[in-house]
Amino acid sequence: MSSTEKVLHGVNVAVAIVLAGGVGSRLYPLSKVTPKPLIPFAGAPLIEYLVDSLLKSGFFEVIITAKYLGDQIVKYFKGRPRVKPLLLNSRDTADAVRLVADMIKGDFLVSMGDVATDIPFSVFFEFHLSKSPTASIVLKQVDNPLPYGLVYVDEGGYVYHFAEKPRSIEACLLLLAHHKSRGAHLYSNLVNAGIYAFKEEVLSLLVEKPSLMDFGRHVFPYLLEQGHKVLGWIAPAGSYWNDIGVPSVYKEAVWDLLEGRISNWSPRGRLYSRGLYIAEGATVKGSVIPPVYIGKDVVIEEGAVVGPYASLEEGTIVKKEARVSYTITWQSTTIAEGSQVHDSIVMNNATVGPQVKVVSSIVGTGCTIGRDLIREVIEPCSWVSPYEAIG
Repeated sequence: MSSTEKVLHGVNVAVAIVLAGGVGSRLYPLSKVTPKPLIPFAGAPLIEYLVDSLLKSGFFEVIITAKYLGDQIVKYFKGRPRVKPLLLNSRDTADAVRLVADMIKGDFLVSMGDVATDIPFSVFFEFHLSKSPTASIVLKQVDNPLPYGLVYVDEGGYVYHFAEKPRSIEACLLLLAHHKSRGAHLYSNLVNAGIYAFKEEVLSLLVEKPSLMDFGRHVFPYLLEQGHKVLGWIAPAGSYWNDIGVPSVYKEAVWDLLEGRISNWSPRGRLYSRGLYIAEGATVKGSVIPPVYIGKDVVIEEGAVVGPYASLEEGTIVKKEARVSYTITWQSTTIAEGSQVHDSIVMNNATVGPQVKVVSSIVGTGCTIGRDLIREVIEPCSWVSPYEAIG
């Protein structure tokens, strides 16, 4: 067992909560037919990789709080041991935890359900337990912190200010103040990674203060105002973290997965050669240029070329002389004879017709495309979950 998998200080009796209730509007139209945490991610939903990581890290139980299209999440995880998916009428992140407060005993972990990361959950949680602050937060160094929630820490690693997704001018002013008061040698590009640990007493606080709705905007600033200790834990150098917020980042994260950049995450197929994963039941008669994921029962006909950078979910058919590159296809899609699909996302049950070119576009669920598309977004033609499409 590696050091990141050791179960220490009661991790094996702790509960982890995965927040999966958001609408995911920036990921539209992908999030129109399935909640963001369930987007296909090389053979499994994104959230399944997170849940698996938490269970392998030693957490006793994972509670998933769902809302938007949450019935799909509940159905997907129903009956899975040590995983409890719940459909809640929550109003924000902290409110979701408030609604499950009576199910938690002891210190607990919270993670957003829409991040791809290999940050070692158990190491972070053990750090929290050993230091015993009221709350701990995973911080990640990024080159451009403006799209995220900025967090400022002092010499001891304790948080003294939050700026949740600030505007550029506000961020600049904060950075200047930070350097002036704390010294240029300290971090100024730390962002909120959406992974937290709390003492059990925070649950009582949430119940007593129903106005505390969101962790970044309300809970953490309130804790600081009330004199509670909030400790920052900077993720190890080289650790992977990506907020799957928009379609371009979604594709980027899948390519990172295929290239092995997310430690302990692996596409749901057999590794045949470097960057080439093929699931059971797939038929490959055409050419494949890794990195590529070929899902269950996928058919690649003779003369077709798939890759580089392609992820074909279950039941995809790539017909003769078709070409697919830098593209994700969801379940039960068809790429017809002689068509070319590049830098695109083809959602479930969609068909790209013969001799059609699709470039830098999104094809919605259930649509049939009979003309060329360049930088277009085609709205879903039907509202079928990708996981119903393969049933």
